[in-house]
Amino acid sequence: MAPFAGAGGFAAGLLSPLLAPAHIVALIGLGLLAGHSPAASKSVAAFALGLAAGLGAIAWGVGETPAGDVLLAAAALCGLMAAGGFTTPAWLAAPLALFSGVAFGLDSPPETISLRDAVLMLIGTACGGVVALAATAFAARAVARLWHGIALRVAGSWIAAIAILVLALRWAA
Repeated sequence: MAPFAGAGGFAAGLLSPLLAPAHIVALIGLGLLAGHSPAASKSVAAFALGLAAGLGAIAWGVGETPAGDVLLAAAALCGLMAAGGFTTPAWLAAPLALFSGVAFGLDSPPETISLRDAVLMLIGTACGGVVALAATAFAARAVARLWHGIALRVAGSWIAAIAILVLALRWAA
């Protein structure tokens, strides 16, 4: 997933969470869940911790993992919970955010030759992912007050459907 040809390491990393479709689906699903949870800040912090762990594993040279499938499965679960309109307790939202963060990090290897650019790209990915999740959770919390949360439930059902369809297509091939 080369975000930009010729872009700087940090800038490319900062935007990389917004350029991979699986990452966008996962961020929206987790943001909907965190925005509907009373402990949204704990979910964002758990995601940040998991993301740092996943990116650290990438930096240490972990091989290829099924992180993309795990990320989509977590997005489907988050979407289903948001579609159900459940208020997610912190004891469930935080571990789900942590595992999503690890999978997100493992699914974000930098595609550059320079070690300096790779490190800057990993740092940018961490910053971009956390900011995108926090913004999505904030937007979900603001929208939840409108129309009794129907918009969030519709968005959650779409996220779940997208994630499940992508997983079905990946596993069928």
